[in-house]
Amino acid sequence: MLSSKNAQSGFSLIELLVAVVILAVGLLGLAQLQVTAIKVNSQSMTSTTARALAQKVVEEIAAADADDPMFSDGASGLWDTYTDSQGGGTYTVSYNVAQMTAGGNPVSQLFNITVTVESETELMHVLGAQKRKVVTNTLKRAI
Repeated sequence: MLSSKNAQSGFSLIELLVAVVILAVGLLGLAQLQVTAIKVNSQSMTSTTARALAQKVVEEIAAADADDPMFSDGASGLWDTYTDSQGGGTYTVSYNVAQMTAGGNPVSQLFNITVTVESETELMHVLGAQKRKVVTNTLKRAI
């Protein structure tokens, strides 16, 4: 009677090793998921920062006087350089002005303004470090 009880008690070493391997594979998957979540969060932060800067510049252009020298066909240049204090990097903001045309004829005092926000360094991205670039357009009637 004693021999049958001893043969049935506890886990075997092989059962224990299989359980540990299954647990390790699951934990490795969770660790990779955590790394990916951190990358996505950082990517979202830098993308939001770039879009907010682009929107800020568009609003500053919309508030500019109609007689501002920037409202001439072919005008372009550097608007400013911004550094995000929360780890979002440094961004260069540039603009390009082009007069709108309709049917091949220029529309009087109506300009298409393209604002480009680009990070100066590569920032975290899910697919590896990449430069962040946001391009937005707005129309301005300079009258």
